[in-house]
Amino acid sequence: MHELEPITPDQALDYYLDHRAREVSDATLRSHESRLSIFVGWCDEMDIDNLNELTGRKPHEYRLWRRDYNGGLKPVSEKTQMDTLRVFIRFTETIDGVPKDLSEKVQSPDLSAMEDVREVMLIADRAQAVLDYLGTYEYASRPHVVLALDLYTMMRRGAVLG
Repeated sequence: MHELEPITPDQALDYYLDHRAREVSDATLRSHESRLSIFVGWCDEMDIDNLNELTGRKPHEYRLWRRDYNGGLKPVSEKTQMDTLRVFIRFTETIDGVPKDLSEKVQSPDLSAMEDVREVMLIADRAQAVLDYLGTYEYASRPHVVLALDLYTMMRRGAVLG
C-alpha cells in the first residue's frame, strides 16, 4: 500500500492541468481549470490545505455547496462539475494525493434524456440576416460556413463543428 504524500489543492490542480494539456483541447483544458478552480476555492474556504484529508464525505459536501453556489446549478451543469471533479480526483489518486478509490465516491446526478437537451431556437429571419451579413463581410469564415451548414443541412451543431 502506498502512503499518501501531502499536496495542496493548488499543487494538485497544477499537476492535473499539466498532465491533461497534451491530451485535450485548449478549450477543454480551460473548462476544467475553471470548474476545478471553484473546487480549490471551496477547499480554501473549508480550510483543506492538504488533499490527503479528503474522505468520501467531502465530495458530497462540495456537491451540495456547489449546487447552491452563485445562484445554483441546473442538473446538467451539476453533472458536468461533478464529472470533472471525479476525473481530477482519479488523477490525484495516481500521484498518491488522495485515498485510493476516492474517485468512485464522487457522485454525479443522473439526468433524464430531456435534461441534457438545450432548446434554443434561431428564428429563420434572424438566421438569414446573420447569414447575409457573414456572406458579405466574412465570406467563407468559420462562422459563415458553420451557420450555412447548420441552416441548410440540419446537421447537429457538434457534427458540423467536428
